[in-house]
Formats: sequence, C-alpha cells, structure tokens
Amino acid sequence: MVALPDGLTLGSSSPTRGRSVLASKVFSPGAVIAVFAHGEGAPGIAIPDNPHLARTCHYCLAIATDQDPNVASPVRVRACTGCRTVYYCSSKCQKADWALAHGRGECKAFRRVRAPDPASSEKEAGKEPDPSHLILPTPVRTLVQVLVRPEIQAAMAEMEGHVETVRTTDPDVTWAGMELQARAALHYLNRELSKSNLADAMEILCKLQVNSFNRLDADIGQSGTYFNPALAMVNHSCIPNAFVQFIGRAAVLHAYREIKKGEEIEISYIESTLHRSQRRESLKTRYRFDCACPRCKEDLDVYQVCQRYPHLELNLFSLVPDLEKLRNPPVKQHLQSNDSLQKYIEEIYPNCTESLQGVPLPEKSKLLRQRWNMCARLRQAELYAIDPLTQVFVEANIYFCEQANFPYALAVSCFLALNSDPYRGPMPFFGPRVKGMLMVAKLLANTAASMPSGGSAGSLSARLSEALGKMDQATMCQTILSIVVHYCPAAHSKEWQVYHQARDLLKDLESLPGREMENAVISAFTTNPTKAEEADFFKLMVLDPIQKLAGFALEIMDAEFA
Repeated sequence: MVALPDGLTLGSSSPTRGRSVLASKVFSPGAVIAVFAHGEGAPGIAIPDNPHLARTCHYCLAIATDQDPNVASPVRVRACTGCRTVYYCSSKCQKADWALAHGRGECKAFRRVRAPDPASSEKEAGKEPDPSHLILPTPVRTLVQVLVRPEIQAAMAEMEGHVETVRTTDPDVTWAGMELQARAALHYLNRELSKSNLADAMEILCKLQVNSFNRLDADIGQSGTYFNPALAMVNHSCIPNAFVQFIGRAAVLHAYREIKKGEEIEISYIESTLHRSQRRESLKTRYRFDCACPRCKEDLDVYQVCQRYPHLELNLFSLVPDLEKLRNPPVKQHLQSNDSLQKYIEEIYPNCTESLQGVPLPEKSKLLRQRWNMCARLRQAELYAIDPLTQVFVEANIYFCEQANFPYALAVSCFLALNSDPYRGPMPFFGPRVKGMLMVAKLLANTAASMPSGGSAGSLSARLSEALGKMDQATMCQTILSIVVHYCPAAHSKEWQVYHQARDLLKDLESLPGREMENAVISAFTTNPTKAEEADFFKLMVLDPIQKLAGFALEIMDAEFA
C-alpha cells in the first residue's frame, strides 16, 4: 500500500476514476497541501530528459550555471566517470544517486550503450558514432530505473496501465514502439529477452505513460520525467482545485481554491485552457480515459469557468481588481452557444498553435500575419482569452521583444494581463499570471531606461511614446513587482526563478535615492490594498496607465499583422 503524506487520505475507488485522494483537513487557496519527496526510502523517479541531460545534476536536478557570467556562485556539473552519460554537481549527489539507482545496474547499462559495436557501419567507415546513439531515449532510461529498483516495481503493482487498450487500439505505432523500448532496456541491463521479462517491461512502460508527469520548467529550460506512486493517485479534472509544481526532486501540491475536509483533490494532467477537442485527444491518447468534468460535459469556455471559481475577491490585490468584470466577462457570446464559431476554431487551431521559437523574424512576421487574420472571428467576438487567439498575442509579444521594440511588447503584455490571463487563471497566484505581471514590470523598466524616439508626429509609435512619457514607470514597476513577490510562494515557491528576479528588481528600485515617499505609499498599498486612499493610488498610478497602454495593443497588432 502506497503511503500518502500528512493531510491526505485515500478515498474509495470507482469503476470510471479508480482510486482517489481526499483532503483530511481544510486547505486555503494557495496553501501547500503536501510535498512528495524522492530519496532513500521514498520510491519515485525524477530524471532530466535527454536534451537537458548534460546540463543537469542527475540527482538533485540542479541546472548548470557556470556559463552565466552573472551568477556569483555557479553550479558546475561533471560526467559520471563510469558511463559518461549522466552528470552530477557534487560527490554528495553522485553517492546518493549511486545508492538509489545508478550503482544498482543503471551505470553498467549506460556503459554498454556507449561501448563500440563491432558491426557498426559507422566504425567501418571510420566515422565517429552519432552522439544521440550513445544515450538511451528518456522513456528507456525511465524504464531502466524501475527495473533496477524493486521497491518501485512493488509500488506500481496495483497501478492501472491500460495494457490491453494500448495493445489493441494502436498496435503498429504505440505498442510496437514500446516493445522496442522494452527490448532496449532489457538488452542493456543484460537481462534475458524472455517472453515473461518482455511482458513485465511492457506493462511498466504502459503504467509509466499513464502515471508519470513531465516536470516541465520553461523558465530555466528544464524538462524530464517525474513519477511518484502517491501523487499518481490524484485524479484529473479540467476544473482542478489543486496544482503541482516541481522543485528539484520534489513535487509540491498546492490548493488552487479552498478545499474542504473530505473533498477529493483534483489536478489537471494537461493544459486545461485548451479547446475541448484538444483536451479530449490529449487525455485519450496518453491517459486512456474520457473526462466527464463539468468543463467537458457542458463545454464551458474559460470565461464561464472563471465565473464558477470561488474566491474571485482575491483579485482585489491584482491588476484586475474589478470583480464585476470577472463575474460578468465583457464578451459578445460564449462558445457554448455558437456551433459555427466552435467549428471555425477547430479548423484554424492546428495552423495557429505551433510554437514559433527559432523561426527567423521575417518568416515569423509572415506567420503572425496569417494567424492574426485567421483569428478574425474570435477578435470580432472579443474572445481574447480563447486559444488560438491568446497564443497569437503571446507569439507577437515575443516577436516584439526579439526586435527590441519594447514599447509594443509592453502594450501587448498589458493587454494580456487585463483581457486574457485573469480569465484563463481566475486566482491571482496562477503561475502564468504571475509571470505575465513580471513581464510587464521588466518591460516598464526597459522602456523607462531608454525611452523611444517616438517616430513621426501623430504616428502610433509617437502616441505610445507620448503616453509612456506621462507615466511614472518606476512606481508602476515597483508596485507590480510587490504583487509578484507576494504571490510567488502560492504560485510556486520562494525557490522559483520568477521570485528571485522580482525580488532583486524590487530591491533595486526601493534602494534608489529620493524614493522614500513612493516606497512608503507602495508599502501602505501592499499592506492594505482595499483601503480607500491606497486603492485610489493604485488606480491612478498603476491601473489607469496599464489600461492606457493596453488600449494600444489591438491597433499595434493591426498595424503590424493585419
């Protein structure tokens, strides 16, 4: 039986949802429900994926920072001298990992992968082998970890893997691919490729696919596999009451709204703001179930879901303190009542959501023009928080930053902070909202440091430059950073990179000479944001200017991409 952390208890099992995890006490919004740690005596897997393997400690998962000149005490990682495949930041981490899995067969398996193959055509041709052929794929490395650790195999015994479903529904692609992965793990572990061993390995792969997490952290360029048998028992909902953040080898479960004693805890296994068809496909393909939450059954859009969340009053300390706007969103129609608009989204979705990272700027501009025009009906309906329109704004924001056109990027960031982010994440400590506010603060600092020339009189650039010139960007930036710092622990932790960036920028602003009065006013606002005088300060000095800047966004998008 898997042991649950304090504060959680196992609920009854159902035919459709399996096991469930209940709260054994009340948790307030943003509170830490439980920490799922991995180490000696705690079965679990936390490993980096292949692209990040050479820059990540294989035990503590610290990212190497020795190439960053701004880091005072850089983290350095060195390859294991045995396999030359995994890396460690210290001998302490290496010893811990050796006792956990690396010394129990993993290192030898990785050495065998790198051993020269006498039959290799590359060797015969005198070529160096492809480096990617010297490292097992991430799913195979994960399987190796399970096979060398009996305690994990025991913890997985009662887990569902939907083996027969995978075998019968996708035999030529998924099942065949898994068989190759299972054979590779057994071969390099020097284990017999018997029918029994292969069946066991295939079952483990199926269970890992259904029960593991991608420990993605886009902020620091980190991704990998995370498996914890206790966390795997938490069920899914597209209207979750909790969420997970990863810190090193641990997973931290936070409450998204108040959770009462005895209430089931639910997280979203996928990006819950995706269109319903994308959510269904993702859940069916990987997790092998059909979601029956209210969001899916009633086909609620993000605006309707926002209205259903309690605690909207927490937004009184945010860039959207107008609660009426959240309770009655200013949209012309909901997707639920417009089949034609839904079909239209289905048609344009595949052509508007692929990442433009790495695309050259001229090509990126062309693609953004195409996407902006494809989203015309969503724009007419003012559904700015609905994908793929939101994604077009986000990609445009990145495009302007790459061009060093920070005023344009600032206007678009303000628009997203007011018209998209609050509906996609109703709680002000929603991670993307916090990161969006930090982006606004950084762009305010950039535009204040080097004011643009403004272009010809009366032009869009000139009007935007004139508006910026009338704003106290330092006070705006400092106030927003105070909100970011306040919400970071609930959104993630004080170990989050966003927290450190915001705190350092805030300290720099607070230490500027001659800002004693501004510091006192901002401190009073953060202490009591709903007090009349402080609320008036926030509206006049922050909210009105943010609204003014956001007002340029649609004009900017049309000028650049229409």
